[in-house]
Amino acid sequence: MKEISINLNKYSKAIDGLRAIAVLAVIVNHFDESILPSGYLGVDVFFVISGFVITSSLLKRKETNAKVFFKSFYKRRIKRLVPALLFCFSITSILISFFSKNPINYIKTGLSSIPGFSNVVLYFDATDYWGESAHYNPFTHTWSLGVEEQFYLIFPLSIWLLTNGNWSQ
Repeated sequence: MKEISINLNKYSKAIDGLRAIAVLAVIVNHFDESILPSGYLGVDVFFVISGFVITSSLLKRKETNAKVFFKSFYKRRIKRLVPALLFCFSITSILISFFSKNPINYIKTGLSSIPGFSNVVLYFDATDYWGESAHYNPFTHTWSLGVEEQFYLIFPLSIWLLTNGNWSQ
């Protein structure tokens, strides 16, 4: 059996492969749950992979100045996530306006996904992810992005405080 070794200092196709499998599992589950009943677990797998990637990214940083570190970290996250999210929000909001009699609640969820709080909005709206109301909201899936963005807010600060800014071991 071949041993898989992952170098934290370089890009890994294996991690992208795991991400692809996780995403495909979720997509298949959304289209037809009977094909892959536990496909939603791909979200959990994706969270673990993201945690691994972010942790290794944090540990590679050489900045000892907190302001420089956090500014560069969040700038990279924003450049990676926000353009696609804004595009998705814009197109989906326009389309849902044609097909829904009252799109404002859906658009509210979409707007809250941009700063990363759609999971909070969905929670306070008492939206059951597997309930009937969630099937009609085209932004329900953004709850996981909200969780991930909140992780990005808390985790780097935790690592910084735990290591006193001494990243490289």
